[in-house]
Amino acid sequence: MAFKPRSVFCRDRFQDTDTWSKYLYECCAIPGTDFDLSLVTGHFGTLLRAMWDEPPDPLSSYDYLQLAQAGRPDIYVRKLPSRHLFVQPVVAEGSVSPPASTYITPKEFSEHYTAAAFAAHHGLTCETAITLWWGALGVPNAVSAQDTFSRFLKDLNAWLHERHLPTVYFFSHESSARIGVHTHLAVYLCLSTYSRSKARDEFRRWAMGWPERNGYGSCPRAIRVTGPARKTPWLHWHRFHYQVKGYDPQGVVRQAYNSQSATDVMLGDLIACPWQDPGVVTMVPRLGHALNLGPARRRIGIPDGCDEVRNSPRPKKLSVQRAMSLEEQLGSLRTPTVPRPPFTSRYEDGWRDVRWLYPLEFNTRVTKLSYEPEPSRRPPPPEKLRLEMELI
Repeated sequence: MAFKPRSVFCRDRFQDTDTWSKYLYECCAIPGTDFDLSLVTGHFGTLLRAMWDEPPDPLSSYDYLQLAQAGRPDIYVRKLPSRHLFVQPVVAEGSVSPPASTYITPKEFSEHYTAAAFAAHHGLTCETAITLWWGALGVPNAVSAQDTFSRFLKDLNAWLHERHLPTVYFFSHESSARIGVHTHLAVYLCLSTYSRSKARDEFRRWAMGWPERNGYGSCPRAIRVTGPARKTPWLHWHRFHYQVKGYDPQGVVRQAYNSQSATDVMLGDLIACPWQDPGVVTMVPRLGHALNLGPARRRIGIPDGCDEVRNSPRPKKLSVQRAMSLEEQLGSLRTPTVPRPPFTSRYEDGWRDVRWLYPLEFNTRVTKLSYEPEPSRRPPPPEKLRLEMELI
């Protein structure tokens, strides 16, 4: 059915088809003029079809979403469940538009992904998440929040160093209309695989008591720590996607003429969380990570504190040179160990396929696809060969 939708009923303004159908039903939109009746789904789509004497659609919105995801397994058509559904507000003509939000650019996404992939490559999965609400701490502005966050990271580095844990974490700053400026932080605590880890409980007590130890008083809602008691590697990527949900909706990471699907691959196609407005963020950097995950350590190929072979202590100089044994002489003739190659993430290598960018365990939770290989299409063996095999 040919139609020309009005801007107020445009499908692109809504997160999913069910929310769009509800808006059409509540606004008494007219099919053929405002929208296409064959595209509505869900409960309100059924009401619209009954109102305009249209036969019911045998497929649900879940079926349409799953069909679209099966047709494009290289991107995230489906998204992780979210408690906050966003509908872009309509700005009236002549009104003053709000300041532009601080979106995550494709370049910032690339650096953040590379740091997270570097940690995951060495098994340093950051399952524990910390949310720091600066307003609840009484921090008046973003400049003070920046200083307070720097002090928190300094204490966090000291806490990890005292327990001989590598300094591995990454974070993101956001500003929402509900709670204002806040920070999401994911940290590695070396959780155990089979038993409950004491480090997680100890870290939670330390983080929750940080405001009171630093003169902010009792602030039970200022710092929230969530995470599993055992090692859960796929949560590392869940923390990553939640931190980059404020991406640029217009960001393109691969042009249509370079894409196999002949369509632009958008930045949001590679992010599993639904888009949310990050607000105006003045804290810098917008996305960040520990220096242990930075370019300097990636050029070495391994984070600090994770070397398998430690350097032996430097021997003391003797006033009298002693004779070397045969074993020491042979050891001095050994070829030096080859240095590690620099780490390069798959995104930096040009991959724009979620099946390669993220592990299988995480992708199946998002897309609900099996990703199982197709069965073999080889013809069955001839009857004579079967008979000989049975006789044997």
